[in-house]
Amino acid sequence: MSGLYSSGMKGERILHADDSSVARDGLQVIIDSWGSNDGHKIIGSASSAEEVLGLLNKGLRPSVAIIDNKMPNIGDGERVAKIIREISSQTIIVSMSSDDGVIWGDYNLRKQFRAEDFVKFLTELQH
Repeated sequence: MSGLYSSGMKGERILHADDSSVARDGLQVIIDSWGSNDGHKIIGSASSAEEVLGLLNKGLRPSVAIIDNKMPNIGDGERVAKIIREISSQTIIVSMSSDDGVIWGDYNLRKQFRAEDFVKFLTELQH
């Protein structure tokens, strides 16, 4: 299962967790439209912490996890990030929030962004 994560690949392999299907679909459109030329790809999408855990337990190892701050059921985005760090320690965690002051990710972004700025952010991430 370690083959599902490979460092040094061109582009980021992204896990996106957000309870909003509009947000998940929107990020998919951004990556497909703006980020595919840089090799970025969403390899997993989840609407809850339980779905994230299921994907990781199946061997998914993203290079980047973009996590909404407010998630249903077993906890908020920070708890989801802890689960990811325990299972896939090399994954970069990016918190996404509409609120100021969210600082639990390796990187912390507000949800309001331009597509090209977000893709530039992904392209310039340091591992």
